[in-house]
Amino acid sequence: MFAYNADKQAYVKDARAGTFQQLVVAAERCPVSIIHPGSPLNPKEKDIAKWVKRGEKFN
Repeated sequence: MFAYNADKQAYVKDARAGTFQQLVVAAERCPVSIIHPGSPLNPKEKDIAKWVKRGEKFN
């Protein structure tokens, strides 16, 4: 889901490579709070309402 550019900075390479849950967990663990999960690409993911709620504070 993430990759590094030439400056060794992480970026979202393919948001579809993981789940919205994984993106929210990454945002929670990011030491510089730079990951903003946005809206889920697949609104039918399991427990999506829970993950949208958890991700709100990072958007």
